[in-house]
Amino acid sequence: MVMTRSSAITAGVAAAAALAATGITYATAAPAPAAQTAPAAVRQAPAPAQAPMGNEGRGNDGREGHEGRKFEEGRIQINERTYPARPGDCILVASGLGSNNFNILNNSRKTVEVFRGATCDNGAPLARVGPGSSGGVTPGHTRGVHVRNGVVASFRVIHHHKGDFHDGDGY
Repeated sequence: MVMTRSSAITAGVAAAAALAATGITYATAAPAPAAQTAPAAVRQAPAPAQAPMGNEGRGNDGREGHEGRKFEEGRIQINERTYPARPGDCILVASGLGSNNFNILNNSRKTVEVFRGATCDNGAPLARVGPGSSGGVTPGHTRGVHVRNGVVASFRVIHHHKGDFHDGDGY
């Protein structure tokens, strides 16, 4: 098989984008920096333990601004890969090995929009998968990014405001 230089570059870029999108990274061969320790003479003695003051409750620690509300981010599964249901991000997904569609499972209280190609600005979405729903999407072929024996699409999560979908909590 004869491959032109431009085809080889396009294939390399598509493969790199697919690997980056799927989260596959390669470790570097550089050794990790050695941890520096202070000389024994400089180390300080540990502070004496204090008596309990009666205020050891967690309070609002760890709630990150969601006090008084049930908050669950939710998950989006596309072809058995799990993504967080964070609104606003456009996420590229690629599937190879003979795939021609994406199976989407929306385990969140938000809506997922699926687009053809590597970006979320290629016109209207191919599909919208509602909260707690699933669906199959066949994105077809697009210009620019080509995955041999596979498909490429992108998706984004839409944030809903209080009262949408009438699910009791308002989220």
